[in-house]
Amino acid sequence: MEEERTRDDSSVPEMLEIKVPSATKDGEIIRFEIKTVTTLTDFPSCEMSTTRTFEDVEWLHNCLSVREDPGGSIVPPMPNRPASTAAEAEALMKQEFGGEMRNMLADQIPKYCRSVEMFLCLLAKHARYRRSEPLKQFLVSEPLPPRVLAKLSMFKRATNVVKDKGLQSKKDPDEFFHGQRGFVHESHQCMKDVNVVFHQQLVAQRQFAMSLGAFASNITKAGSSACSSIESHTKLMTRFGQVMDQCQQSENTLATSSENSFAFTFCVFEKYLESSKDMLNRRLRLLTESEAAAAAAVKAKASNKAKADAAREDAVQKFEEISRLGRTELSLFHQLRVHSLQTALVTYCQNQISTGRDTYAMLARSLSELRQIDDE
Repeated sequence: MEEERTRDDSSVPEMLEIKVPSATKDGEIIRFEIKTVTTLTDFPSCEMSTTRTFEDVEWLHNCLSVREDPGGSIVPPMPNRPASTAAEAEALMKQEFGGEMRNMLADQIPKYCRSVEMFLCLLAKHARYRRSEPLKQFLVSEPLPPRVLAKLSMFKRATNVVKDKGLQSKKDPDEFFHGQRGFVHESHQCMKDVNVVFHQQLVAQRQFAMSLGAFASNITKAGSSACSSIESHTKLMTRFGQVMDQCQQSENTLATSSENSFAFTFCVFEKYLESSKDMLNRRLRLLTESEAAAAAAVKAKASNKAKADAAREDAVQKFEEISRLGRTELSLFHQLRVHSLQTALVTYCQNQISTGRDTYAMLARSLSELRQIDDE
C-alpha cells in the first residue's frame, strides 16, 4: 500500500530509470536483462524486470520510427547489432581492429549491454517516447506482440531520397530552421571525422599494447633460458618483463576507458545527429507540400475550390505542427548532446590522468627495484 501511495503522490517527481546490467548467450541469441524503476503511473509497478533479445530492440525502434509517424520528434538512434556467433565476432574485430586484433576483446557482452542501455535511457529521457505504448510493452509485456517490422516501400524510400537531395539548396523561410540545417550537417560531418581519427588512435593503442605483451613475454623467456646461470641477470630480465606486462595492462586500461567514454558517446551522437537530419528533412518535405497545396488552391476551379482549400489547410497544419515540435526537440537535443559530450570528455580526461599517475608510480617503483637488482 505504501508503494501505491508513493506512486500516486503528485509531489513525487517523474522518474523512469532503465538499466541493462547483464546479458546471456542462448545459442546464437543474446538475451538482455532489463531492469526498470519508475514513478510513472502508466506502469503497473514501481520496479520491473524482464529479458529481451536484440530483435525486440529492433521491434521497439521500428514501432517508434516507422509504424508511428515521428513528425517533429528526433528518434534516438538504434544501437548496432551485436555479433551473435564466433564467426561474426571475429569478422567484426577484423573490421574494427585488423587481423592481428581478432583474439582481443573476446567478451563483447558488456559493450552490447551498454549500447542497448543507452538507447533505452535516451527513450526514457524523451518527453514523447517515455510514455509511448511500445516502450511500455517492451518493459512490461510478457511476451511482446508479434515482432513484425514495418518497412517503408522501396518506392517511398527512393522518393524521399530524391526529394531530400533536391531540397538541400532550398532556402527555409524560418531562419532558425535554416541555421539548424547547416549546423546539424556540419556537426554530423565533424563527428564522423572525429570518430574515424579516434578509432585509428584506439587501434594503434591496442596494437602497441599487444607489442608490449609480446616484448614482455620474450624478455621473460630470455631471462629464464639463455642466462639462467646468472641469478642477478635472470632476476633483472624477469622483473623487466613484469614491468612491460604492467605497461601493457595500463595501455589496455587507457584504451578501454577511452572506448567506453569518449568513443562510445561520440558514436551515439553521430547517429543521433543523423536522426536530427531526418527530422529536418521531414519538415522540409512538408514545407514543399504546403507550398504546393497553397499554389493548387489558388489555381483551383470553383468546383474543386473547397477540396483544394481543405488540402491546403491540412498541409499547413501539419507543417506548423512539425515546426512547433521540431523547434522544441532541437533545443532539448542540443542540451542533451552538449551535456553528454562534456560528461564523456571529463570522464575521458579523468581516466587518462588517473591511469597516467598509476603508470608513473609503477614505473618509478619498478626502476628503483631494477637498480637494486643491478647493484647486487
